[in-house]
Amino acid sequence: MIKKSAIIIFGPPNSGKGTQARLLAEKLDFFHFISSQICKHYMQTHDDPETIRQKELYAKGILLDSAWVFRIAKRKTQEIFDQSKGIVYDGSLRILYEAERFYPFLVDLFGKENIKIVEIKVDEEELRKRSAKRLICEKDSSHVFILSEELQPGTPCPEGDGVLQKRDIDDESLFRTRMDEYNERTIPGLDFLKNKHPVIEVNGEQSILKVHQDILLALKLT
Repeated sequence: MIKKSAIIIFGPPNSGKGTQARLLAEKLDFFHFISSQICKHYMQTHDDPETIRQKELYAKGILLDSAWVFRIAKRKTQEIFDQSKGIVYDGSLRILYEAERFYPFLVDLFGKENIKIVEIKVDEEELRKRSAKRLICEKDSSHVFILSEELQPGTPCPEGDGVLQKRDIDDESLFRTRMDEYNERTIPGLDFLKNKHPVIEVNGEQSILKVHQDILLALKLT
């Protein structure tokens, strides 16, 4: 796989797509493109009316406005591409609006042959269990852990200098909203891509290592 290529990881909330995207980015020395982090940083540094509306949507567990996300993602992608870096997308092209516009942009930028799409498949009940157990580092949300006797909210992060906490959108009251958003808005975007591009399906109900190995095998990186 050449340096300038794009890998898009799809999956419902709590499917482990963030973890798999991080592992893949680390292995390939690609930029880990976390839409939520890029958008959150923008929201923290801007207070125009449109951005304030995005903050309100995020707090409710509702996907951000597509046009707003697309504009920011496109700008950041061009910046990374100009640095001759490959990209692993974690949470982009997630809805039809984005897929219809961002996919052609990526094809023009990287070339169709240099785009890979992976879908992580996980049953909804398993997703609910994961949501209830997940902890993240307050300093670096890419550090993800499972609730246990040793790891509790307030425990020092084993991989950083922050403490562990529940992620704001992992609240049980938001689970149904997030799943409905995924089924009603993300699936149509994924279906659009499946009609345009091969999509690799991976069983996400395995260990993190096994899912990672399956992705590498499917991408012919082993």
